[in-house]
Amino acid sequence: MIFSSILKLPMKYTLGCHLWGHQDAILCLVVSNSGTLLASGGFDGLRVWDLCKEVQLPQPLQMRSPKDPITTITWLAQNDSIQETLCCGTGLGYLLIWRQRPHTVVEFKEVVARRISGGHEIMAIASDAGNSTGTHIVVMTRDKRVQTWTIDSRNRLSNVFSVELTTSIPHAVYLRGCDIIVFGMYDGDINNGMVIETRSTGMTTGSACVDKTGSLFIIDNAISGFSLHRLNDGSCIRTYDTKPLKTYPKQVAFVEDGTTIIGGSDNGLVYIFEMNTGTKQQVLQHSRTARTQTITTYDREDHTGIVAASSNNDMDNTITVWKKPKRDLQLRPGKKESSLQALFRAIRATIQFLMQLLTIAFAVKLTYNVAVSYRLSNQLNTD
Repeated sequence: MIFSSILKLPMKYTLGCHLWGHQDAILCLVVSNSGTLLASGGFDGLRVWDLCKEVQLPQPLQMRSPKDPITTITWLAQNDSIQETLCCGTGLGYLLIWRQRPHTVVEFKEVVARRISGGHEIMAIASDAGNSTGTHIVVMTRDKRVQTWTIDSRNRLSNVFSVELTTSIPHAVYLRGCDIIVFGMYDGDINNGMVIETRSTGMTTGSACVDKTGSLFIIDNAISGFSLHRLNDGSCIRTYDTKPLKTYPKQVAFVEDGTTIIGGSDNGLVYIFEMNTGTKQQVLQHSRTARTQTITTYDREDHTGIVAASSNNDMDNTITVWKKPKRDLQLRPGKKESSLQALFRAIRATIQFLMQLLTIAFAVKLTYNVAVSYRLSNQLNTD
């Protein structure tokens, strides 16, 4: 009963590791679809990390402009390749693509380096799974321009369309079928680039993230903390107060199948909220000296992860990783048992077996003591 109660206690995020290697501000983080590789970018270029071994891999070479800061990163999902591919944007407007070298997971080679949109800073990148013609890459730049490109299996980059927005500088982008949703917020058709609709949240958008269902999005409103909105009309459903002292933009994200919201802060903390109730579940300490503006999440078979970094130029350049075991340890019908579920099942079976052995041993010992006592009593009566 004691062990059963322990297994049912609420799971918390605990410190997984610290990653050291950056010498300057970290502006972007993203974990590969497999959940095993982390890419980080900033003023001192790109880094790639092995999250399983908690080590930095050989640094990919930035051939065209080594001092150009990496401002945004995404992993490309390509149906025609088993190699991981990284797509990055830089402060000088370069679109860079690195691809894993064949037969290795630790080395990446730069295959594309093209300056786009007049050399303006690239603010955000998104991509889809692609098709027979290649993978679509949506790029947003500081000069209010949204462009779509395709890259094929031979690393040939082709422009599909380009449209200039009229009002705000884009912060984030999300692909929904044929639509490009730019925060905050514009819907555009990926085929002709026409802005077909605009909506307003009524709040400043420091950063934004859309949930897996494509029906909700969370923003850093830079005033009270985070806000949850409906995607169809931009209306606010709920706010999550972190009491920020300064209006620095901070990244936000959904985690745990969209049931939980996380975001950075201006005081080195990462806040975790339950989405439906707005309850603050946990506060994680990333740094005591720097802002926590850069975050990402990932999902593995046995745990969920949160990664955070700071974008202060002269402060803490550490990357922090927290992990939380999957809550459901029971094997669900139709689902494959995870390694963690198998481990807990084995531990529980072992404990039950040991308890049975102890019960049998106690019964045998008690029987033996009774028999010895009875024999001694008979000997005393005879004497």
